[in-house]
Amino acid sequence: VQLGTDTCDVRLSRNDLVEHLKHHCKHRHVHCPHPSCGVSVAYNRMAAHIEVCPLAHASCPRQCGAPNPTRKSLDAHRSDCPNEPVSCVHAPLGCSHVAPRGQIGQHERDVGVHFVALSKTFVQLQQSHELLQRSHKQQIHQMQQMEGTLQAQSSVLERLQLQATLFEEGFDVLQPVMAKARAGAEAAEAAARAAQARTKAEAVADEVMGKLRCYKCHKPAVVFFKNDLEPERNDLCRVCGF
Repeated sequence: VQLGTDTCDVRLSRNDLVEHLKHHCKHRHVHCPHPSCGVSVAYNRMAAHIEVCPLAHASCPRQCGAPNPTRKSLDAHRSDCPNEPVSCVHAPLGCSHVAPRGQIGQHERDVGVHFVALSKTFVQLQQSHELLQRSHKQQIHQMQQMEGTLQAQSSVLERLQLQATLFEEGFDVLQPVMAKARAGAEAAEAAARAAQARTKAEAVADEVMGKLRCYKCHKPAVVFFKNDLEPERNDLCRVCGF
Protein backbone atom coordinates (compact mmCIF):
# COMPACT_ATOMS: atom_id res chain seq x y z
CA VAL A 1 0.00 0.00 0.00
CA GLN A 2 1.35 3.46 -0.90
CA LEU A 3 0.38 6.43 1.26
CA GLY A 4 1.44 9.68 -0.35
CA THR A 5 5.19 9.43 -0.87
CA ASP A 6 5.61 6.68 1.78
CA THR A 7 5.26 2.98 1.08
CA CYS A 8 4.08 0.56 3.77
CA ASP A 9 5.49 -2.96 3.35
CA VAL A 10 3.19 -4.69 5.88
CA ARG A 11 1.28 -7.66 4.34
CA LEU A 12 -2.16 -8.42 5.75
CA SER A 13 -5.60 -9.49 4.64
CA ARG A 14 -7.86 -7.03 2.86
CA ASN A 15 -10.36 -7.25 5.74
CA ASP A 16 -7.77 -5.84 8.16
CA LEU A 17 -6.59 -3.07 5.85
CA VAL A 18 -8.97 -0.36 7.10
CA GLU A 19 -8.10 -1.03 10.73
CA HIS A 20 -4.39 -1.03 9.90
CA LEU A 21 -4.61 2.29 8.05
CA LYS A 22 -6.54 3.98 10.87
CA HIS A 23 -4.67 2.77 13.92
CA HIS A 24 -1.50 0.78 13.21
CA CYS A 25 0.30 1.90 10.02
CA LYS A 26 3.43 3.85 10.82
CA HIS A 27 2.98 5.89 7.66
CA ARG A 28 -0.55 7.02 8.43
CA HIS A 29 -1.01 10.78 8.79
CA VAL A 30 -1.95 12.17 12.20
CA HIS A 31 -2.41 15.70 13.49
CA CYS A 32 0.02 17.45 15.84
CA PRO A 33 -1.23 17.02 19.44
CA HIS A 34 -0.94 20.75 20.08
CA PRO A 35 -4.35 22.25 19.27
CA SER A 36 -2.96 25.52 17.97
CA CYS A 37 -0.73 23.74 15.43
CA GLY A 38 -2.90 21.21 13.61
CA VAL A 39 -0.17 20.15 11.16
CA SER A 40 -0.72 16.72 9.54
CA VAL A 41 2.44 14.60 9.71
CA ALA A 42 3.25 10.92 9.15
CA TYR A 43 3.04 8.97 12.40
CA ASN A 44 6.68 7.87 12.23
CA ARG A 45 7.77 11.56 11.87
CA MET A 46 5.55 13.05 14.57
CA ALA A 47 8.20 12.79 17.32
CA ALA A 48 10.64 14.85 15.27
CA HIS A 49 7.92 17.44 14.56
CA ILE A 50 7.03 17.77 18.25
CA GLU A 51 10.70 18.55 19.02
CA VAL A 52 10.56 21.66 16.80
CA CYS A 53 6.86 22.54 16.78
CA PRO A 54 6.68 26.31 17.33
CA LEU A 55 3.34 26.00 19.15
CA ALA A 56 4.47 23.29 21.55
CA HIS A 57 4.44 24.28 25.20
CA ALA A 58 7.88 24.95 26.70
CA SER A 59 8.97 25.87 30.19
CA CYS A 60 10.85 29.11 30.83
CA PRO A 61 14.61 28.42 31.07
CA ARG A 62 14.76 30.91 33.99
CA GLN A 63 12.08 28.92 35.87
CA CYS A 64 9.89 31.94 36.44
CA GLY A 65 6.71 29.83 36.53
CA ALA A 66 5.04 31.47 33.51
CA PRO A 67 1.85 29.58 32.52
CA ASN A 68 2.81 27.31 29.62
CA PRO A 69 4.50 29.63 27.10
CA THR A 70 4.84 28.20 23.61
CA ARG A 71 8.20 27.67 21.94
CA LYS A 72 7.30 30.43 19.46
CA SER A 73 6.54 32.98 22.18
CA LEU A 74 9.51 32.06 24.37
CA ASP A 75 11.79 34.77 22.92
CA ALA A 76 9.11 37.39 23.49
CA HIS A 77 8.61 36.02 27.01
CA ARG A 78 12.31 36.56 27.83
CA SER A 79 11.86 40.32 27.34
CA ASP A 80 9.31 40.27 30.21
CA CYS A 81 10.59 37.39 32.33
CA PRO A 82 11.21 38.57 35.92
CA ASN A 83 14.13 36.14 36.29
CA GLU A 84 15.96 37.27 33.12
CA PRO A 85 19.34 38.89 34.02
CA VAL A 86 19.46 42.56 33.01
CA SER A 87 21.99 45.36 33.43
CA CYS A 88 21.42 48.39 35.61
CA VAL A 89 19.74 51.33 33.89
CA HIS A 90 22.72 53.43 34.97
CA ALA A 91 25.20 51.24 33.04
CA PRO A 92 26.06 54.12 30.65
CA LEU A 93 27.26 56.07 33.73
CA GLY A 94 29.60 53.27 34.81
CA CYS A 95 27.43 50.88 36.85
CA SER A 96 28.26 47.25 35.99
CA HIS A 97 25.67 45.58 38.25
CA VAL A 98 23.56 42.76 36.72
CA ALA A 99 20.51 41.26 38.48
CA PRO A 100 17.18 39.55 37.64
CA ARG A 101 14.62 41.93 36.17
CA GLY A 102 12.37 41.56 39.20
CA GLN A 103 15.17 42.65 41.58
CA ILE A 104 17.06 45.28 39.60
CA GLY A 105 14.70 48.07 40.67
CA GLN A 106 15.87 47.94 44.28
CA HIS A 107 19.46 48.29 43.15
CA GLU A 108 18.68 51.15 40.78
CA ARG A 109 17.17 53.15 43.67
CA ASP A 110 20.42 52.93 45.65
CA VAL A 111 21.87 56.45 45.22
CA GLY A 112 25.09 55.79 47.12
CA VAL A 113 26.17 52.92 44.89
CA HIS A 114 25.55 54.93 41.76
CA PHE A 115 27.32 57.98 43.15
CA VAL A 116 30.46 55.86 43.59
CA ALA A 117 30.08 54.43 40.08
CA LEU A 118 29.52 57.93 38.70
CA SER A 119 32.63 59.19 40.48
CA LYS A 120 34.72 56.38 38.98
CA THR A 121 33.30 57.13 35.55
CA PHE A 122 34.09 60.83 36.00
CA VAL A 123 37.70 60.02 36.91
CA GLN A 124 37.99 57.75 33.88
CA LEU A 125 36.56 60.45 31.63
CA GLN A 126 38.96 63.00 33.08
CA GLN A 127 41.90 60.69 32.42
CA SER A 128 40.67 60.05 28.88
CA HIS A 129 40.33 63.81 28.38
CA GLU A 130 43.92 64.37 29.52
CA LEU A 131 45.15 61.64 27.17
CA LEU A 132 43.25 63.26 24.31
CA GLN A 133 44.74 66.65 25.16
CA ARG A 134 48.28 65.23 25.15
CA SER A 135 47.61 63.45 21.89
CA HIS A 136 46.22 66.67 20.43
CA LYS A 137 49.33 68.61 21.49
CA GLN A 138 51.58 65.95 19.98
CA GLN A 139 49.64 66.14 16.72
CA ILE A 140 49.95 69.95 16.69
CA HIS A 141 53.71 69.67 17.31
CA GLN A 142 54.06 67.13 14.49
CA MET A 143 52.07 69.40 12.17
CA GLN A 144 54.32 72.33 13.06
CA GLN A 145 57.40 70.23 12.33
CA MET A 146 55.93 69.18 9.01
CA GLU A 147 55.12 72.81 8.21
CA GLY A 148 58.71 73.83 8.96
CA THR A 149 60.02 71.01 6.77
CA LEU A 150 57.72 72.09 3.95
CA GLN A 151 58.87 75.70 4.27
CA ALA A 152 62.53 74.62 4.15
CA GLN A 153 61.87 72.49 1.09
CA SER A 154 60.02 75.40 -0.52
CA SER A 155 63.02 77.68 0.10
CA VAL A 156 65.37 75.11 -1.44
CA LEU A 157 63.07 74.82 -4.44
CA GLU A 158 63.00 78.59 -4.87
CA ARG A 159 66.82 78.74 -4.75
CA LEU A 160 67.05 75.96 -7.33
CA GLN A 161 64.59 77.77 -9.58
CA LEU A 162 66.63 81.00 -9.24
CA GLN A 163 69.85 79.13 -10.06
CA ALA A 164 68.19 77.57 -13.08
CA THR A 165 67.02 81.01 -14.25
CA LEU A 166 70.51 82.50 -13.79
CA PHE A 167 72.03 79.56 -15.61
CA GLU A 168 69.67 80.05 -18.54
CA GLU A 169 70.43 83.79 -18.66
CA GLY A 170 74.19 83.14 -18.42
CA PHE A 171 73.91 80.57 -21.17
CA ASP A 172 72.16 83.10 -23.40
CA VAL A 173 74.97 85.61 -22.72
CA LEU A 174 77.70 83.05 -23.32
CA GLN A 175 76.29 81.79 -26.60
CA PRO A 176 77.73 84.71 -28.71
CA VAL A 177 81.08 84.47 -26.90
CA MET A 178 81.14 80.73 -27.45
CA ALA A 179 80.30 81.28 -31.13
CA LYS A 180 83.20 83.75 -31.50
CA ALA A 181 85.53 81.41 -29.68
CA ARG A 182 84.42 78.55 -31.90
CA ALA A 183 85.02 80.70 -35.00
CA GLY A 184 88.45 81.74 -33.69
CA ALA A 185 89.33 78.13 -33.01
CA GLU A 186 88.25 77.15 -36.48
CA ALA A 187 90.34 80.02 -37.98
CA ALA A 188 93.36 79.05 -35.89
CA GLU A 189 92.92 75.44 -36.96
CA ALA A 190 92.76 76.55 -40.62
CA ALA A 191 95.88 78.72 -40.17
CA ALA A 192 97.67 75.83 -38.53
CA ARG A 193 96.74 73.56 -41.42
CA ALA A 194 97.93 76.22 -43.89
CA ALA A 195 101.22 76.67 -42.00
CA GLN A 196 101.65 72.93 -41.91
CA ALA A 197 101.03 72.76 -45.64
CA ARG A 198 103.47 75.64 -46.28
CA THR A 199 106.14 74.01 -44.14
CA LYS A 200 105.65 70.77 -46.00
CA ALA A 201 105.86 72.61 -49.36
CA GLU A 202 109.06 74.38 -48.28
CA ALA A 203 110.55 71.09 -47.22
CA VAL A 204 109.70 69.61 -50.58
CA ALA A 205 111.13 72.70 -52.31
CA ASP A 206 114.35 72.48 -50.27
CA GLU A 207 114.64 68.84 -51.18
CA VAL A 208 114.15 69.64 -54.86
CA MET A 209 116.52 72.61 -54.72
CA GLY A 210 119.15 70.48 -53.09
CA LYS A 211 119.10 68.14 -56.04
CA LEU A 212 119.65 70.94 -58.64
CA ARG A 213 123.17 71.38 -60.09
CA CYS A 214 124.69 74.42 -61.73
CA TYR A 215 125.25 73.98 -65.45
CA LYS A 216 128.71 75.57 -65.20
CA CYS A 217 130.26 74.44 -61.93
CA HIS A 218 128.10 71.40 -61.42
CA LYS A 219 127.71 72.21 -57.74
CA PRO A 220 124.42 72.45 -55.79
CA ALA A 221 122.94 75.72 -56.86
CA VAL A 222 120.79 78.14 -54.95
CA VAL A 223 118.47 79.84 -57.35
CA PHE A 224 117.51 83.52 -57.01
CA PHE A 225 114.58 84.39 -59.14
CA LYS A 226 114.19 87.78 -60.89
CA ASN A 227 117.67 89.17 -60.47
CA ASP A 228 117.55 92.97 -60.37
CA LEU A 229 121.17 93.35 -61.61
CA GLU A 230 120.60 91.23 -64.66
CA PRO A 231 116.90 91.43 -65.45
CA GLU A 232 117.30 89.26 -68.52
CA ARG A 233 118.31 86.35 -66.31
CA ASN A 234 115.92 84.66 -63.91
CA ASP A 235 118.40 82.58 -61.93
CA LEU A 236 121.94 82.85 -60.57
CA CYS A 237 124.28 80.28 -59.05
CA ARG A 238 125.47 81.33 -55.65
CA VAL A 239 128.82 79.56 -56.21
CA CYS A 240 129.89 80.72 -59.64
CA GLY A 241 127.24 83.28 -60.41
CA PHE A 242 126.34 81.61 -63.69
